[in-house]
Amino acid sequence: MQPVRKGVKKTKRGRKSSHSTTKKKHKDYGTSKLEEKFAKNFLDKLGIKYVYQYEAKSIGRFYDFYCYEKNAIIEVDGDYWHSKNVLYEDMTPTQKRNKRVDKLKDHWALINGIPIIRIWESDINNHPEKVVKILKERLCDAGEQKELEDKKKTREFYKNKKEDAN
Repeated sequence: MQPVRKGVKKTKRGRKSSHSTTKKKHKDYGTSKLEEKFAKNFLDKLGIKYVYQYEAKSIGRFYDFYCYEKNAIIEVDGDYWHSKNVLYEDMTPTQKRNKRVDKLKDHWALINGIPIIRIWESDINNHPEKVVKILKERLCDAGEQKELEDKKKTREFYKNKKEDAN
């Protein structure tokens, strides 16, 4: 029997990375690399607690993230699949379907009093500071925002101090 390495959990089916157990995949929808990247680079770093692939059972749809402490939903929209800056008549049938589903999901969140935050793929990839600002404004109270700013300043201070010593 081979020894189990650190960071790897033994399961009934064999070895499995401990990281893959943190993201629950839905059998019909799965996960996207963009959602995983968003969770790792934004939600986890900001300390935002969330449920991944939150199900709205009454409409049979899943939301990317539900932030239960703030009662808010986050949807990460791929530019192509959610037809950013594309006229309706120029959309593919899949893009049109996705637009209808997005409207249904927006409506469900609205009637249930849950704010929905939509983040575009291009903002995640090209304007991360904009995404952080949106998340801080919508999901962090003033005290949490100050704490995050203080931690960032402290990291920058020690980074600069280390560079000056070299």
